[in-house]
Amino acid sequence: MLCSKTHLFRMIRQGRVQKDKLLWKILSDGADFFAEEYDMAVAYLEGGSTYYVANHVNARKKVAFVHTDYNMAGYNRFLDSDCYRKIDHIFTVSDEVKSVFLNFYPECSNRISVFHNLVNRDRILQKSMDGNGFSDGYEGFRILTVGRLTVPKALDVSIRAMKRLKDHGVKAKWYVLGEGDQREFLENLISQLNLQEDFLLLGNQPNPYPYFKQADLYVHCSRYEGKSIAIQEAQILGCPILVSDCSGNRE
Repeated sequence: MLCSKTHLFRMIRQGRVQKDKLLWKILSDGADFFAEEYDMAVAYLEGGSTYYVANHVNARKKVAFVHTDYNMAGYNRFLDSDCYRKIDHIFTVSDEVKSVFLNFYPECSNRISVFHNLVNRDRILQKSMDGNGFSDGYEGFRILTVGRLTVPKALDVSIRAMKRLKDHGVKAKWYVLGEGDQREFLENLISQLNLQEDFLLLGNQPNPYPYFKQADLYVHCSRYEGKSIAIQEAQILGCPILVSDCSGNRE
């Protein structure tokens, strides 16, 4: 708890309190420990799983994946307690993520590699032909975004962009597939800008691929990324794509 308080006070001084990262420390330290020794332990996400593997798992080899811009996501060595020094090999999802990470952990340069997202093209194409996709009967220009309703995905920017389009007389509807902790905030912003019929939050969909196939434009307006699988899926399904100029999207 003392460690968590130290991190909290530091975040307050920096003007950016990240509750999820504070909770990951507590969850990692409070999880079950196992006496067995494993051949390999893999931390597939940053934060809690990496803390757990680094500090609480007995394994001959430890591997960790980094899927995001380490700096923009708010990580640092103090927050992570230098956990990556205990990892035998680190995989990043893009060259840009690797470069940013090494700015923080230059001593890891000899044990880091790029491991791109695995995307099953044939499965995506097949699933795009299953299901119905859009069901509102709208026959105009459709804009699609797929992603969590979280701050990094910058859906507030997308909503304001839709407002500008409407004010300029553009006839279109913007659909978002996904859920997240920003839903209430985004719904309020949509209501404030009178976009209830123009910017639609459709929630999680078990098969998003028919929506990609039926969209006229795919937009990914994130503040930062590691390497977006949704963009790769849009490419596979032949969507025209507009993305923000940020880490991850550039690559």
